[in-house]
Amino acid sequence: MKRLLISALVAFGFIAFLPVTAMATPSGTTYIAGTITHNGSPVSGASVAVTCNSNVLDSSTTVAGGYIVQFPSGECPDSSTAGVAASKGALGGSNSGTVYGLTTDINLALVNVSLVPELGLITGVGAAVLGGGAFLVIRRQNLSAKQS
Repeated sequence: MKRLLISALVAFGFIAFLPVTAMATPSGTTYIAGTITHNGSPVSGASVAVTCNSNVLDSSTTVAGGYIVQFPSGECPDSSTAGVAASKGALGGSNSGTVYGLTTDINLALVNVSLVPELGLITGVGAAVLGGGAFLVIRRQNLSAKQS
């Protein structure tokens, strides 16, 4: 029983430290990673652009919605602000975070991006229609006055 307990503790210790050793990075490299979701579900195949100090790296998400990019630490040093923008079809979104240490997680939830025309476009079209209508009314009145 004692041998089984020791084996279980060793196995647990190995599993507990596995993520730490898997994320060990060479000095001079900053990793930015995260998960892209929509309504709580991972989004696979989304286009991801990560910006840090005007340096941009592109990636795409895995089946589990994850992404990871690797910057040289000179391009994305500690305490920098990193921005993430992702899109897939009509879904899109962005988020940002501060770089701490060698690995920074920035997660992002995509939302529906509706194709609503801008207010300026609607106002411009409305003004053109009203202006054209007013022109035709005034012209008709002038022609009627000349014929009388």
